[in-house]
Amino acid sequence: MEQPSPPKRTINGAMRAFDVVATVRELDGATFTELTAEVDVSESTLYDYLTTLTYLGYLSKDDDGTYRLSLQFFDLGASARERFPVYQQSRATLSETAAESGAAVWLMVEEAGRAVYLARELGERSVETHERLGKHEYMHCLASGKAMLAFAPESHVDEVVERHGLPERTPESITTREELDAELDRIRSQGYAMNEHETAEGVSAVAAPITANERVHGAVAIAEPTARMQNDDHRERMIELVTTASNEIELKLTYE
Repeated sequence: MEQPSPPKRTINGAMRAFDVVATVRELDGATFTELTAEVDVSESTLYDYLTTLTYLGYLSKDDDGTYRLSLQFFDLGASARERFPVYQQSRATLSETAAESGAAVWLMVEEAGRAVYLARELGERSVETHERLGKHEYMHCLASGKAMLAFAPESHVDEVVERHGLPERTPESITTREELDAELDRIRSQGYAMNEHETAEGVSAVAAPITANERVHGAVAIAEPTARMQNDDHRERMIELVTTASNEIELKLTYE
């Protein structure tokens, strides 16, 4: 996906409105007083932004004065998700893979150089982790992100690294371009990617890219506790399931 260029001229009002929205999200809800300490505008200006965003339906206000993101964003997100053909073609496969693996199965796509959790199905042995639908994450520390990068043009990898860098999420994260290039070569050779607690301690994943019509559409990932994935037989089974799932989705994208 093409990287957006920085605007030649920004609209300050829009920038500040989204700054307010992002701050409410980061604080998981906040009162006016709490927001005055976080948003760099005058109190009167902040009040105007909050009342306008609430009037437009993008914020809600609890009885105790706490501002929260409204479900208007859920509606927008659900609409945005529908524009990805890979989402429509993957739903049955994700459900079947979750049932067979017993784990959490994710559909991932790339947007603006970040990996996005687009859809999820949970198996009977899945565990709660830090992931959530809609979350944007660095690509270099996710199995799915690395799988997508491995089959993207080299110039695109350059753009992603230049824009987002290679920040360390855990001691196991890739932090140099040399390490990343070696990892992407390995992924291209074997056809799948691994993440061994590179984003969160104790969580590992295996992912396979979804490629069709000469482009990368996304990736399928199975995430589990590292202790399970360290069992050789179990890991091989998860690799088989995730590569089969990606192949099924690729065929649907190609022929349906």
